[in-house]
Amino acid sequence: MPGKPWNAKEKKALRRQVKTEARTLADVSLEGRTLNAIRSQVARLALVEKRANRKKWSFDERRQLRKLHSEGFTPKEIHEFDLLGAPGRTRWSITKQWGRMKLANRRRSRLMKKKRVWKVGEQRKFRAYLRRHSKTQTPEEIGKVWGIARSTVARWQNSLGLKVPREFVVKMSYSQQKQFAARKRIRRASKRMWEVRRQRHEQELLQQTRELRHRDPPVPEQVCTDCERSWPKRRAFFHIREKKISMGTSRYYKHRCVLCENARRRHNDRKRRRLGKATA
Repeated sequence: MPGKPWNAKEKKALRRQVKTEARTLADVSLEGRTLNAIRSQVARLALVEKRANRKKWSFDERRQLRKLHSEGFTPKEIHEFDLLGAPGRTRWSITKQWGRMKLANRRRSRLMKKKRVWKVGEQRKFRAYLRRHSKTQTPEEIGKVWGIARSTVARWQNSLGLKVPREFVVKMSYSQQKQFAARKRIRRASKRMWEVRRQRHEQELLQQTRELRHRDPPVPEQVCTDCERSWPKRRAFFHIREKKISMGTSRYYKHRCVLCENARRRHNDRKRRRLGKATA
């Protein structure tokens, strides 16, 4: 639906504000006229120079851009050294076409899309927050409060001269909590790993036992006093103990299998650690 026609008085006021007073379109004030209406009328009256249409990228230009990308050049270098040749392309134009052709680093592009856009006055509040809390909070903790990356916080701290040495950062409560959680996670992972290894070791011993029992002549066996399972009387299944006697050295197999011996050793180690903590 067409709007209200412009009269001569309005057009004269528009020319005076744009041409004589050199106001920007956002600063032009005409009662009853919106910014879009003012912009359209300025174009009709040719009060500002019309921007030239963007020149489309030719097939040869896109092929040359892809070749330069494969050779390791960046949009900045392509623009600075004018590697595309005529017609000259601005750095912004090259960067946009670089993205349209999916030549950019996708991970970096995704991160740039998530980049924090500061609102009016936010940076001032953020700087004040850094001055107040940089000595008591880690960069990661500050980043979570403001919804920005830890590296961004560190960069701001460096620029403001508020960077805290790492030896003090690791002693902060947030770092201590993270270290405690990491130690618990490592202990759980180590416990799972060793449990899997023990199960694998037991399966290997069972498989060797089955193979040895089919040999001819049969291999002598011995019963473990703890698990009461019969295992071949071999070094892989029972530890050997040496004892000095008058005639030399006597060697004999222990009464517990290697699995029970290892379980008993773990139990004793845990017991010693608990006693050590209790006395400390």
